[in-house]
Amino acid sequence: MRNKVVIGLLVIFAVMVILGVGPWWDNIIGDVSPPPPNVSAIYLGVKNPDVQKGWQFVVEDSILTDCMVAYVYSFDHLGKLTVYELDGGTLNSLGLDFEVQNCTNVRRYGVLAVNFTERPDVLSIEIWVSKSSTEGNDVYFQQLGNWRFVNGSYIGFTAPPMNDDYALMDIEKVRELMNATGIRYINRR
Repeated sequence: MRNKVVIGLLVIFAVMVILGVGPWWDNIIGDVSPPPPNVSAIYLGVKNPDVQKGWQFVVEDSILTDCMVAYVYSFDHLGKLTVYELDGGTLNSLGLDFEVQNCTNVRRYGVLAVNFTERPDVLSIEIWVSKSSTEGNDVYFQQLGNWRFVNGSYIGFTAPPMNDDYALMDIEKVRELMNATGIRYINRR
C-alpha cells in the first residue's frame, strides 16, 4: 500500500513538472509578460502637431535642416528610438523620384512627436541627418543628438561626441528601414 502511495505521488509530481515546462503552459495560465511597446504614431515637422492626439513624447529643438525632406525610424524594445532624416539625394538613391534643390544644411527649429502602444518607462531618441554619397551606394549620416526621457518626463539632451557623430550606412540598410516602418515626409506646413 505504501509503495502505491509513493508511486502515485511521483506520477503526480512528474505530471506537474511536465506541465510546468511544457510548451502548452502559456496556454493554460496565459502569458504574464505584456507585449513590448511599439511606435503607434510619429510626426516630424516645423510646427507643433495636433495636441488632441495626446503625444506622449515631444522634442522641440533645432532638429531640421532645409535639405531634409523625409525620414525613417527604428525602435528597439529596450527604449531607443532612432530617427534618420533623409535628403533628396538619398530619396533618389532609394529609387524615389525627388528633385534635389539647393539648400544650406543649416539647422532649424523642428518638432518630433511620438506615441507608443504602451508608454516606455525609459526612452532615448537619437536623430541623424543624411548626406547622400555621390555613388549612391552609401549614405553618410551625422548625429544631431540624443534626447532622454524617464517615466514620460524629459531629463536631458546629450550632444554626440565630436569623434563619434557620424555613420556610413549602406543604401540597402536604409531601404530595409523604409520597408519596415515606411517612409514619412517632413511636415513643412
